[in-house]
Amino acid sequence: MRLLMGADSVVMQAATAIYGFPDAATAFEQRHPLFNEKMANLERAINIAFVRTQVVQSAADRFVYFFGTLIAEDFMEVFLVSVNGYGAAAMKLLRTMYEQTVNLRYLHDHPDEVQTFLDFNAVQLQKLIKPIEETFGTEVLSDNLKEEQKKRFGAVKDRFMVKSCKSKTCDEMRLSHTWSKLDFVSMAKKVGHIGTLIVPGYFIPLRHAHPTLGSLSERIEIVGDRMEFKSEHQPDMADQALMTAHNCLLTALEIQAERFNIEGLREAIDTCVRDWRDIWSPGSAIPGEKD
Repeated sequence: MRLLMGADSVVMQAATAIYGFPDAATAFEQRHPLFNEKMANLERAINIAFVRTQVVQSAADRFVYFFGTLIAEDFMEVFLVSVNGYGAAAMKLLRTMYEQTVNLRYLHDHPDEVQTFLDFNAVQLQKLIKPIEETFGTEVLSDNLKEEQKKRFGAVKDRFMVKSCKSKTCDEMRLSHTWSKLDFVSMAKKVGHIGTLIVPGYFIPLRHAHPTLGSLSERIEIVGDRMEFKSEHQPDMADQALMTAHNCLLTALEIQAERFNIEGLREAIDTCVRDWRDIWSPGSAIPGEKD
């Protein structure tokens, strides 16, 4: 606790604990001296895009606005752990952020499929009932809730049934694990620039999002005749994750500009795209720039 001396009074204020790794944050600033300076431009673009009142005309409008907001929040999470040197954590967060960005881009371009995405929620909730009851007991969910959910599921179930085998003569069906008939990789191939980042945005982070030998081996080192877990920061991994997350955020902002007439957003995005080039790859092609 410390004393703050004012002209007319003495105020008691508890010291605030600050969590993080100052050394890692300092090292990040040394690697990317322009990032802090350019962050104000990115914050301005985010505020123009999302801190506003939007009159929406369709389910696609609502989806694009709110999913874009979610991606902006994802970026802040990746940024927080990356600056503090948690590269593996940043990769885990990036995997989700990248999938959401690809889905956002795809559904913005195919608004007629937005309702299918929304309706799949009833399938996911139905699948959740069994493990909930197995874990907490059959009385934890009311009969009325389960009956209402069963009706919602029944109304959409047939649209999400797929063959359970590849044979042309196979008649066995099962519920799909995803809302789209496209697998994720196929969807990424249809969404332009952001789809070309599937290796750094999806496949590499996948190694850290699931229990794999790769996620373990990258954190182990041989010291003499011993194997040791590397507890220090992973700056290279953190930088790669943040650079890709930065790309995802720019894509989400671009989609807002395409769908809505937002005053000042296009100019703000252009500034942020130039900033991305200056921060991450001086002299390289700007993300989204066509050949």
